[in-house]
Amino acid sequence: MVYVDAHCHIEDKAFNKNRDEIIERAKKENVIIITSGASLGGCLRALECKKKYNIYLTLGYHPSRVKADDKVVEKVYNLIKNNENEILAVGEIGMDIKDENYERQEEIFKKFLSLAEELNKPIVVHARGFERKIFDIAKNKVNIMFHCYSGDIELAKEIGRDGNLISISTLICFSEHHKKLVEELDLEYLTTETDSPYLSPIKGAKNEPKNVKLVVEEIAKIKEMDVEEVADIIYKNTSKFFKRRL
Repeated sequence: MVYVDAHCHIEDKAFNKNRDEIIERAKKENVIIITSGASLGGCLRALECKKKYNIYLTLGYHPSRVKADDKVVEKVYNLIKNNENEILAVGEIGMDIKDENYERQEEIFKKFLSLAEELNKPIVVHARGFERKIFDIAKNKVNIMFHCYSGDIELAKEIGRDGNLISISTLICFSEHHKKLVEELDLEYLTTETDSPYLSPIKGAKNEPKNVKLVVEEIAKIKEMDVEEVADIIYKNTSKFFKRRL
């Protein structure tokens, strides 16, 4: 049985002191790690992590970095373009209602969306508060994984029916909204993630990829299914989305 952490940040500086241990713990639990670079430094570190630890990778540009100079955005753009064979997808990219300058956020999102189209890659999106807008912009262009989806159920169903993925994070361990999402959505629409080191289900501790087991177990409980069956379906969903056997 394998588990999939479809979105985390193993390259994050929060893991600098114990990254080896974190990855070893995940691999002992048969967790497939897909790390996501989301800044220039983060993308460079993520590429190094892929080489060192033999994990999977997506590269993108986080909407919270909206204030950055165009030269930085261009460097990330070219880094992704020059490493297209190393990545599963472009992301995380998107828009966030808690950050400023929505026009600039949208402009940067569209720039990286166009790159994903050019490279024939799916995208991993951060779309807090802009779930509908992001979906309307990107649908029919590329396949979309909504990382840490927190939007409404009807939109989630539409996203799933259109062949995209809703990523359920460790928030499901304590969020009634996320439990309800899983209850209402077809399992074929879902993947799982931790967003490590964020969104820890364990008070006072950094999140880590091995905790994706807790997500799968919670989904199995809600769906009244065996954990092994849920893990297998999540694995197949994610492999199909990224168009490769993970």
